[in-house]
Amino acid sequence: MLKNKTKLFLLIVTIILLISTFSFATSDNTVAPISQNTVSETNTVETNGEQDITTTENTEPQIYNDNLYLFNDNVVMNQLVDGNVYIMGQNVEITGKVNGSLFVIADKVTFSKDSYIMQSIYVCANELYLNGAANDLYAVANKVDMSYDSFMLRDLYVVADSFNFNGGAGRNAFVSAKDFNFVNTEGSAAIVYGNLTYTSSNELTLSNNLVQGEIKYSKYEDTFGEKSVQDIILDYIVDFLKVLLYTVAVFLLALWLAPKFVEKSSSFIGKKSAMALGVGIISFVVAIVVSICLLFSVIAIPLGFAIFVLFMLMLSIAFAVTAICITNKAKEKFKFNNKYSTALTLILVTLILWALEQIPYVGFVVSIIVSLFGFGVTLLYLFTKNKKDETVVKE
Repeated sequence: MLKNKTKLFLLIVTIILLISTFSFATSDNTVAPISQNTVSETNTVETNGEQDITTTENTEPQIYNDNLYLFNDNVVMNQLVDGNVYIMGQNVEITGKVNGSLFVIADKVTFSKDSYIMQSIYVCANELYLNGAANDLYAVANKVDMSYDSFMLRDLYVVADSFNFNGGAGRNAFVSAKDFNFVNTEGSAAIVYGNLTYTSSNELTLSNNLVQGEIKYSKYEDTFGEKSVQDIILDYIVDFLKVLLYTVAVFLLALWLAPKFVEKSSSFIGKKSAMALGVGIISFVVAIVVSICLLFSVIAIPLGFAIFVLFMLMLSIAFAVTAICITNKAKEKFKFNNKYSTALTLILVTLILWALEQIPYVGFVVSIIVSLFGFGVTLLYLFTKNKKDETVVKE
């Protein structure tokens, strides 16, 4: 469950930023300012039994009644927002309160102990320093420091290289960290009221007072092992060259065997994109189900095997098909027809798609979308071609 949610996290943030109704604001002048009327107001958030986060306001701030978007190198979010907040920046500091969810992509993110997020926090950062409270936390970072003044009323999901946990979780905690430090100092220990599921280099010894539910541990495995930086870079280069050579080979075969497809491939980028992806998804599911049913039958085993092999062959060229479609769309847009420009564009498109697939957590989703789109384009072209051929014969 942890792996699935964290893989989708960055993609979800990107999609939301693209399709939402934008209402841009900066921390300098667009957001409604806090008024100077003096009013005493106290808010208390119950935490892990011993901790209380109490904030006292001597001013009556104006509420920002909309989704708030902040994009800058240095961002300070100190407002009361009745909506969601979306932030991208270098250094981000959260001191305000949000009656919705908070989405942050930054190098360094700091939450003050007075901050409060009514719904969920979604963070992708290099460093995350967490105080205050929220319902849920979804964090992907290199370093996460969750202080004693922080508390998640429900669940927390953390993927990090180093995680110093000194806060609390009102329900369950899911952690994947090479170095996981669960602070157990008496009087200021972290606490999980539900279950703790964690992956770390070392297994921890935790009492029932610290984790009141079940504890599930799995050993952290370094993907690259003992490889040096040079070896890792070389592996990436070799992997890209393999993908590039295969894409070029498919492109040359398509020019030889199906030149009409190459000419018309650009038409699948645009209005037909959703249709191609939908066909790819539906066909993928149908092909798997039909193949399995036939393989488990007595009479139609050869047919099931043939369908499965054909399905795998089409899926193997799906990446190259997607790259070809994008390349030809670029040719139409920028109006170039010489072979050298086409070759360079194909290499560039292949590099971009390959690079997107290497991004942690996002790459898995990108790879699926690229493959299913290419699979759907192939099927659409084959069926469309057959219909057109039948029409020509009749005429």
